[in-house]
Amino acid sequence: MAQTATLTKRPITSISPEKTVISPIHVGDTIAQDDLPAPEDTARGAAVYSSSWLLALYDWWVLGIVSTYAWACSVPEHTLPFFRRNVTKGGRHLDIGVGTGYYLANTDLRNVQLTLADLNQDALDATKARLVGSGQVRENEITDVLHDVTRPLPASCGKFDSISMYYLLHCMPGPAVPAKTATFGHLKYALTENGVVSGASILGKDVSHNLFGRAIMFLGNNVNGMFDNRGDSAEDFEEALRDNFEEVECETRGAIFLFRARKPKV
Repeated sequence: MAQTATLTKRPITSISPEKTVISPIHVGDTIAQDDLPAPEDTARGAAVYSSSWLLALYDWWVLGIVSTYAWACSVPEHTLPFFRRNVTKGGRHLDIGVGTGYYLANTDLRNVQLTLADLNQDALDATKARLVGSGQVRENEITDVLHDVTRPLPASCGKFDSISMYYLLHCMPGPAVPAKTATFGHLKYALTENGVVSGASILGKDVSHNLFGRAIMFLGNNVNGMFDNRGDSAEDFEEALRDNFEEVECETRGAIFLFRARKPKV
């Protein structure tokens, strides 16, 4: 059953937008932030996407088996429909932490101006190839940005009508406050006045994990370094979202935190 956290208000750090002036980007561009090397801990969480065989298994294993049976939140039944509802039709959409491009490939992208942002070029290339191969978009209609989400987006990216970040926060180096929640302070400056940001993440705190889930949590946090979410709670994420956006909707389904926030406070 869905759960809603009761919040106790406390200050959350907000990050000012990047001030650097950069030449505008155009559809089809590839942007590399060579002057902003990724922190080692952040890069570790993205390293899995450098392996072609792991990318091939990701949809079946992570989005199929693990999401359904470890996190108790079916992607086809819950997460994917939630993603689809929060992509603005006819607008500019930014997908951060693209993974294999599963969500985008299973969403109607007609008339959507798409930008991809990820810390890993292999993931960006794989997602672009998947979307182009599906016939939904042409390669020159996709802009990709090699970007570390812990930092503000390049000013040249402009503003977006919708932003998605699915299965990303639990891979970012923690603690949730302020390291991860500061991301909302960056992203609100990249949204239009009525823009929406949505996402999903695996929680480690104040949720009940089954045996399968506990095993995946141990592997992710203690063995392969893909996770850093032991202290991630719905309460911390929701409070940070409410500090940065006027309208916030949150739901905890199984071990997955789903959120939607509109009207950035800038």
